[in-house]
Amino acid sequence: MPLAFTLNSVTYGCLTPDPGEPGTTHTWEYGKQPKVVATLALVGGGTLDVYARAERWTQSHILVRWEDDDYRPRHAWLPSDSVRRVTASEWDIWEYHRCPANLRHVRWGDRLPGFLPA
Repeated sequence: MPLAFTLNSVTYGCLTPDPGEPGTTHTWEYGKQPKVVATLALVGGGTLDVYARAERWTQSHILVRWEDDDYRPRHAWLPSDSVRRVTASEWDIWEYHRCPANLRHVRWGDRLPGFLPA
């Protein structure tokens, strides 16, 4: 059954692949989950990239968690080749665009987003 969610005011239906028998599942320590971009397969074709955190992994799949427009958590097991780590600068830019414009000065002040050390 597809997972439906709204992101940037657009409603999507994504396919959630069956990871099969997970076997040994590993969990990243809370607060140290990698920041990633996950490519979701959409119902009807096409893909959508979402910024997410990787929570668990097996030999072939990664469980990612992202938030929709209402900040509800969404989860999907994805093949590991559909997930890539992002840099701190990439994540900072995404957070900047997700933050309401009238609140950006609180976190970023006069700093442009994305210029963080590697």
